[in-house]
Amino acid sequence: MNAFAYLMKGGPVMYILLPMSAVALAVSLERLVVLRQEKVQTERVLAVLRKNVKEKLDPKSVIAMIKESYRSENFIVSKILKLFVESELEGEKLEYLIEAEAVLEEKKLKERMWILDTAITMAPLLGLLGTIIGIVASFHVMSISGLGKPTQITGGVAEALIATATGLVIAIVSLGFYNFLYKWITGIKSSLESAARLITILHRPIRDAYRESPELAESRTGDAVAKGVQTAFRAEKSSSPA
Repeated sequence: MNAFAYLMKGGPVMYILLPMSAVALAVSLERLVVLRQEKVQTERVLAVLRKNVKEKLDPKSVIAMIKESYRSENFIVSKILKLFVESELEGEKLEYLIEAEAVLEEKKLKERMWILDTAITMAPLLGLLGTIIGIVASFHVMSISGLGKPTQITGGVAEALIATATGLVIAIVSLGFYNFLYKWITGIKSSLESAARLITILHRPIRDAYRESPELAESRTGDAVAKGVQTAFRAEKSSSPA
């Protein structure tokens, strides 16, 4: 008897619990990869900013940081940095802009975490439901054959407990992943807040390095051309007859 056949003795709720375990595991692994990359990129930018705050500003490191943000636009800290260097705002308005962008992007850190939260809550309840269904079936056997077949009765109860055990295992594993990932999310959010404050402090030197760097001229020109094409396309579309 293989493991799948043994687990399926837990009753009809196993058709829900087994796919739930696969989805919860897939989400956990996907979040581990994504959050680890986000954590590494955020800490890398934060290290450059802290170094330039404590010591004399190093234009090369600033330029390298900005170039990296343009190459890796999917990361939250890169989006914040790119928005900052392309903005013309100053003072409190700049600080509010960075904070608003950080809050908006931080929501993406918790994407699909609700799946793990649901598995933690629902899996034990489904397991308990499967056990109750199995016990009811065992009482049905007892009502028909009496106590003359104790092996059928106890065997039915034992098989019914498979659902409870499966639900508890899913909940325990999901809870472990959830707490570990949430700890990473909290650390990334703290790093993002620190990076946002340091960007505000270094806004003038960073912008000067960005605007004076010939290495970034091409990327700025490319963005300007792209925006121009999009504007022209929208204008042409709006002026065309329906």
